[in-house]
Amino acid sequence: MDNNNAKLILSVYRANGMDAQDPLFREALKQAESDPALRAWLAEQQEFDVQVASAFASIKGPAEGRAMIQTTMRATRFNRRRWLWPLALAASVAVLLALRTGLQSRGGLILPENASLAELATNLSDHHASIGLMSSGYSKLRAWISEKGGPLPDRLPPGLEKMAVLGCETWKTTRGKVSLVCFVGDDMKMVHLYVFDQSPAALDGVSLPELAKPRFERSGNWSLALWKDGSRACVLGVPVEPGKSPNIESFFRA
Repeated sequence: MDNNNAKLILSVYRANGMDAQDPLFREALKQAESDPALRAWLAEQQEFDVQVASAFASIKGPAEGRAMIQTTMRATRFNRRRWLWPLALAASVAVLLALRTGLQSRGGLILPENASLAELATNLSDHHASIGLMSSGYSKLRAWISEKGGPLPDRLPPGLEKMAVLGCETWKTTRGKVSLVCFVGDDMKMVHLYVFDQSPAALDGVSLPELAKPRFERSGNWSLALWKDGSRACVLGVPVEPGKSPNIESFFRA
């Protein structure tokens, strides 16, 4: 597991330690222990979670209202910054949702204007890692993305159909709506499927092949497969570990 995947998983790790025995979280925590920067990031996130939980506990009001706010906050996992802390004390769903979108432009999450489709996917992986919903049920993830208005693929690569799902996210961006579904294998390695609601030509200026014969690329620390899915563009990303060459082609074999 690399830092990007560990950070993605730990973004929904509960500070009370209730997730510590889950194999996937254990692997991510192990990665954090081995990397000082990731370890410092996790400590900051946990400190923030404890502070917010303490603030909610001190709020006077209907218990069911406070529970709703806490649930909403865990589900949205908005980008946290120290300067957001005073606003969190307001403890209203409207404020929390506003905070989540406050770091975005009116057009949505800002992505590079002239980036290629491959670069857009790796930019999301490297700089905007988050999971909006964790679930092992693919149908539940699809329903959640659909409810949020995010794009969905008509078909999955054969290899993904055999894998477990971990969670999903969807964004409104300056390059259109994008959805993410995270899959995890028996070896605890994750792959990311990005679905863009615009055609490949609109995003990249070029056409893409069908699912049966995807285009393979390397971008940064990612091995990628790109294809078109109706009017949508899809990118499958596999992190490249030092000294290893991921066999991304295997996901497209029946």
